[in-house]
Amino acid sequence: MTQTLFISAGDFSGDILAGRLAETFIKNGWEVFGLGGEKLRESGAELTEEITRRSTIGFLEAAKNIFYFRKVLSKTRRKIKKRKPQAAVVIDFWGFHSFLIKILKTENIPVYYYVSPQVWASREGRVKKIRKFTDRVFVIFPFEKKFYEARGIEATYTGHPLAGIIPLPDYNPDSNLIGILPGSRRQEIKHLLPLMIETARGLGGKHKFVCFKPEWAERKLYGKIPQEWKLAEDENYELRKRLKFAISCSGTATLENAMLGIPMAILYKTSPGTFEIAKRIVKTKFIGMPNILAGYEVVPEFIQKEIVPEKITSTIEEMLDREKLLEKSAELIKIRTTLDTGNVERKIFDFISGNRTGK
Repeated sequence: MTQTLFISAGDFSGDILAGRLAETFIKNGWEVFGLGGEKLRESGAELTEEITRRSTIGFLEAAKNIFYFRKVLSKTRRKIKKRKPQAAVVIDFWGFHSFLIKILKTENIPVYYYVSPQVWASREGRVKKIRKFTDRVFVIFPFEKKFYEARGIEATYTGHPLAGIIPLPDYNPDSNLIGILPGSRRQEIKHLLPLMIETARGLGGKHKFVCFKPEWAERKLYGKIPQEWKLAEDENYELRKRLKFAISCSGTATLENAMLGIPMAILYKTSPGTFEIAKRIVKTKFIGMPNILAGYEVVPEFIQKEIVPEKITSTIEEMLDREKLLEKSAELIKIRTTLDTGNVERKIFDFISGNRTGK
């Protein structure tokens, strides 16, 4: 009998991982169906609902889509009852998956959480639900395994999937190319892009600028970028690896830059209401993952009201010294070595399919 996997990814970054994971299962004879986006569909999986375009950032913004996701949950429950998959993998996207894992567990489906919620950073109370409704978490940062196991949750450290996607670093401090990375979600782009443009203008005309957009993002979101700038999708990172420096949103982009050895400044801005909530619950000292992993500020962070273009420009100008750039690049590349443990998708497949070598 053909084995079946259900997979769910709610945002664009998760969809990339879902597509890669689904492809591994399909190549090994499994059928895969689930929720996600274009990458999951391209893998050969059956996409039952495209939910990634509804992904949002922030508490208040997410509330606007609550009725849509309720309908998706109801539809998915019926699909699960009918098809009874042998296993289910949910990827990140806690707000939605916190409800979905309960549905899956109620149907006696083994549930695996891949890219588990960063409960070590905020809202540790979510641990109770993870412990109750998942069989195992596949964690992508070394310290997460001990964190979850100390709280009674089975955990396997897989390494970070980006290490298998991003090319090896080849950093050139003599490049004149500076990257602008305002994010993949509409809210991020809306809040950050105008401030990034103003910051870049303060650096003068001696640099060339490229603004990176995900292939799924609408071009009109980037309509305010200067005419002389390049707007690039760069799915294979060939242009990104040529950057001298990056002005980046927080999130996955910071880790991508780190793995390429690209020095950066990290910006985080959201709506005032969301930020006030976040201040009360976030426990980490830093917001950028390279800094969290290093345990100190490898690269500067500018959060909310700290995002003053003149101040950021001044900081970047100090960082653009050639020797300082090489030093920062080397520090960032060290982070990659701790996260590259081999084929992440194969480890997950082996565990779920019964070849349980990844402990």
